[in-house]
Amino acid sequence: MKGRIYYFTGTGNSMRAARVIAQKLGDTEIVSMRNDPGECSAADCDMVGFVYPVYHWTMPAHAAAFVEGLEINPNAYVFVVAMPSFICGIACERLAGILAEKGISLHYGNLVYSVANYAIVYPPFPPAKLRIPGTERKLRNIADDISEKKRRAFPRAGKLIKRRRDRLMTPYLALQKYADNPFTVSGDCVSCGLCSRVCPCKNIVLQAGKPTFQHHCANCMACVVSCPKRAIGYDITGGDRKLLDAMSPKTPLVKWMGLPAKRKLYRNPFITANDLTKDRELWQEEAKPERF
Repeated sequence: MKGRIYYFTGTGNSMRAARVIAQKLGDTEIVSMRNDPGECSAADCDMVGFVYPVYHWTMPAHAAAFVEGLEINPNAYVFVVAMPSFICGIACERLAGILAEKGISLHYGNLVYSVANYAIVYPPFPPAKLRIPGTERKLRNIADDISEKKRRAFPRAGKLIKRRRDRLMTPYLALQKYADNPFTVSGDCVSCGLCSRVCPCKNIVLQAGKPTFQHHCANCMACVVSCPKRAIGYDITGGDRKLLDAMSPKTPLVKWMGLPAKRKLYRNPFITANDLTKDRELWQEEAKPERF
């Protein structure tokens, strides 16, 4: 059996989930959605998985675009693991819709709650020491299910959540094209390029040795939490004010966005910044996941 798991990750939660499942399955490659889908087809795979966080109560736009361009074996066992902080919304329904257009069935769906890590709005919560042990147990249970090719209906949003998402989240999605305008780079930057290598959207390039943002940002926080000098900041009121100027009464949270110098940052404790630079890994033998 040949398996492949595609993941989108900023701070490592989804990569960790993909690793735990791949360890259980064996002969399974995990592939970052940073790759070109045309170069990592699943046409020859018997098992295909998708793991990603939940942004704006749905599937990250970059992850959705990746799956839209991906070739998948129509006879494969297909699963999804969504990783919300609290609300999954339509994250699994969005994937199911994309797959349905390809004639692909989604056989198993589940969700795993992870640490909320939107650093430009709030500190991470709940604390990793409280959240991660439960996350790890859930991941092992999911890995067991998938190894046995169990069937499980994917999580769906109720009518109330869908209405609230349309009202609360949609206005922020309209501002996403300005999301990276407030990023700043301090003089502490050492031009290591790590921010560019960890970005799952390939949104950062180095110009004159300094990070430059290309305006297709997911606000995943990969660059912020991986910078070894903490040189990347977020200043909504200084410099380029496009995001602040585009704010409306329906997007009041914008004015509170920022990154205090002493704000605690989060990355999954099993994942290093170097791990986040990897595009592919092959797991060939079952290995017992680490304990938190």
